Amino acid sequence: MSYNFLRRENIPMKIIICDDDLEIIQQITGFLDTITKQRKLYFDISSYNCGDDVIQNNEKFDIAFVDIEMPGIGGLTATKHLQDKNPNIIIFIVTSFQSYLDDAMALQVFRFLSKPLDKNRFMRNINLAIDIYQKSTQNIAVETNDKFYNIFTRDILYITIEKRKACVVTKDCKLQTQNNFEFWKKLLNEYDYFAQSHYSYIVNLKNVTNFSKTDITLSANDKNFEHIPISRRYYSAFKDSFQKYIGVTV
Repeated sequence: MSYNFLRRENIPMKIIICDDDLEIIQQITGFLDTITKQRKLYFDISSYNCGDDVIQNNEKFDIAFVDIEMPGIGGLTATKHLQDKNPNIIIFIVTSFQSYLDDAMALQVFRFLSKPLDKNRFMRNINLAIDIYQKSTQNIAVETNDKFYNIFTRDILYITIEKRKACVVTKDCKLQTQNNFEFWKKLLNEYDYFAQSHYSYIVNLKNVTNFSKTDITLSANDKNFEHIPISRRYYSAFKDSFQKYIGVTV
């Protein structure tokens, strides 16, 4: 499923809220109403109070707010179902249970929102999510030796250097470009989810599953993973960029 970067006002973003606490659902809905007034964006909101109902729904959503602890099927299983329907969905985990954070991280969720919800933090992060959503559905033109390709920024795994030219590695292919590495550093600098990990690697943070001081694991899909290096020189800056992207404050 593809999206235009500029969405027409009569095409709302599809949002799902799944929480067994009705007050939380009403609170999130109220916050989204404020966004509608402020940004002239419109949302098609579906709400559920258990994971079982989410599993029964085969719609594709753009943004989701999911509680971890619910009757029946839990939030992590519901999240996986939503990602299966739309791998590019932006997931907010809404929970009071910090013990599930490691499991949620493995699903590459966007943010963790603690209960009770803080309005300022919610508004800051939903605005960021909308900005990222709009940017990630942009096309970038990639020129190779004999063709031009239009690719979504969300599908880029990383940029590296091969034969003195930049090579764009996506979830589906590898493209040897006609531009150098510095060109891509400058181009991707405007996006909040690209960071340099090595003198010859720029990484899409949206596709990072985990990293250590020497290695980054990137997910192309549930079965295919790539490992790229992270150098001592870039580790601290990369870590800061990743923590900023996922909304962690240390």
